[in-house]
Amino acid sequence: MNYCQLCGKRLWSGGVVYTPGEDPDGPSLVVCRDCAKTAPHCAVCGAPMGAYQVSLPDGRRICGHCHRTAVYDTAQARALFDHTVHLLTARLGLHLRIGAEFTLADAHHLERLASETGLIPHARRGQVVGLFIRKGRSRVMYVLSGLPRTLFIQTVAHEWAHAWQGENCPLLEDALLREGFAEWVAYKTLQIVGAAKKLRLMEQQDGVYGKGLRQMLKLEQKRGIGGVLDFCRRGE
Repeated sequence: MNYCQLCGKRLWSGGVVYTPGEDPDGPSLVVCRDCAKTAPHCAVCGAPMGAYQVSLPDGRRICGHCHRTAVYDTAQARALFDHTVHLLTARLGLHLRIGAEFTLADAHHLERLASETGLIPHARRGQVVGLFIRKGRSRVMYVLSGLPRTLFIQTVAHEWAHAWQGENCPLLEDALLREGFAEWVAYKTLQIVGAAKKLRLMEQQDGVYGKGLRQMLKLEQKRGIGGVLDFCRRGE
C-alpha cells in the first residue's frame, strides 16, 4: 500500500507523482491529490513541499532538492556565467562584438525591470528568471538569484542568444523565431553539459517557446548548427 509522502495518507486510488529538483535519476515524490492542491509548491520545479523548504529573502520558497545546487553567491554566479559564455562562444560560435555585463537579481528587481522595459516573456509561467536589456551601448544580463545550476545555465544561454540576435538580426520581429532560436541556443548548451532531464522538459513545452524550439531542432536536422545561425541572421 502506498502512502502520501507529505501527509502520510493512504493512496487508495493512486497519487500524483513529481520529480523534484534537477537530477534525472533523483527520487520521485508521490503525494495525495489533496496535498497536490493545497501544499506550497516549489517556486522552481513546482513540486509540492513539506516541512523541508527554503525561504528566500524576496518571498520565494524552494524545495530542498532545488536548494542543493541553487546559485545565491555573486562570485559563484559570475564564475558560472563566465563558464556558460565560454561554451556559447567556443562551442556554438556566438561571439558578441559588444560584451554584456552580468547582474544577479532578486525576483522583485527582475519583475520591476520587466514591467518598466516591457520585456515580459511570451507565455512563460511563473516569475521572470532572466532579462537582457540594451540601453544605448550598455548591455546588461540579469539572472534571478536562487536558480539551480542547470536552470541558471539555461537562462544565461537564452539571454545571450537574444544579445546575439540584437547584433546580428536586429530587425527580426517574429516572436516564434526570436524565442525559438533563444530556446534552441539554451537547449544546445544544456546538451553540452549533459542536462538530460531539462532537455526533455524543454522539448515538451507549450506556446511560443516549445513550438519555436521544435522548429529550430527540425531545421538543425536538415542544415546543421551553421544552418540555424544563418537562418536566424536572414530572418527567413
